[in-house]
Amino acid sequence: MYLQSFSHSVWTFNFLGYNVNVNSLLANPYCKYTECCNDDWIKFRRNRLMRNLTNHVYGQPLLQHAVDALTSHFNPNFQNHKALVLSFHGMTGTGKNYVSNFIADSLYINGVKSKYVHHFIGRLHFPDESKIPQYKEYLYNNLKAAIKDCPRQLFIFDEVDKTPPEVLNSIKPMVDYRDDVDGVNYSEAVFIFLSNIGADVIREHFHDLYFEKGRQREDLQMIDFEFLIQKGAFNEKGGLFHGDIIANSLIDHYIPFLPLQEEHVKKCILNEFQIRNVNLPKPEHVEHVLKFVEWGPDESLLFAKTGCKRLSSKVALLVDKYYRHESRIHNEL
Repeated sequence: MYLQSFSHSVWTFNFLGYNVNVNSLLANPYCKYTECCNDDWIKFRRNRLMRNLTNHVYGQPLLQHAVDALTSHFNPNFQNHKALVLSFHGMTGTGKNYVSNFIADSLYINGVKSKYVHHFIGRLHFPDESKIPQYKEYLYNNLKAAIKDCPRQLFIFDEVDKTPPEVLNSIKPMVDYRDDVDGVNYSEAVFIFLSNIGADVIREHFHDLYFEKGRQREDLQMIDFEFLIQKGAFNEKGGLFHGDIIANSLIDHYIPFLPLQEEHVKKCILNEFQIRNVNLPKPEHVEHVLKFVEWGPDESLLFAKTGCKRLSSKVALLVDKYYRHESRIHNEL
């Protein structure tokens, strides 16, 4: 019997002519069936994320920067000096929650149901400004306990615009450039902020670029929006208002979610039909759903005011009325 190594991380020994993997023998059998903090359960799958974004998110070419940021953060050849902080900004219905869920799906085998994914919602978790001290303690304790359990956590803060600024200020040490906070290192974690903050700035600036300079959304770059969003987030009422995280330049990337045009809304409608196993809806049914979309601004009516929100329920009614048999047959198969 002799020991040999095929790589720095995989050791085997030869026993009676058979190569036996030492790693498999030493692995915790509990983790074979239960989620654990290891590469079997947590591994960034860039191709999976790109596929989901391509197939299910429309009109958001600047999302590539978020993908690149995640790829860099989870590069095993480099050591991070701080947690990755992404801030998603844009009108309602443009895909911010959708994308954060796809990111969770690309990081964890259990996706959004992973015990390493944490959602904090402004109006749900931090509704009462008189309880800010309790919220700060609650948040600190939850984040610290999570990181001690596993460094590779995903923290999603939704409705940042409805969160008291003091609450988010309290996590500044955890996303800063430091080795540890109270004995805990947060540098492998990812923080994502979701809000409508800056939505008007994004819409107005894109509108001007589109009509005055003939810029198509595919031609836009991060530099066209990032400073505008940063300034707007710092000065607009909400969780980032005059915030320590912005003031200390700790948000790594401000990702603008562009307002959607008719072609993108139609894709959302078709996707809602496909989710319900209707792959070829009648054109008049697509147009019927489109009539429920409100457009703006008044001078151009170029953008959907609520993006792709509310479309799901409208499509569901049509499917139940006109495609029930088709949907039922597909489900039985």
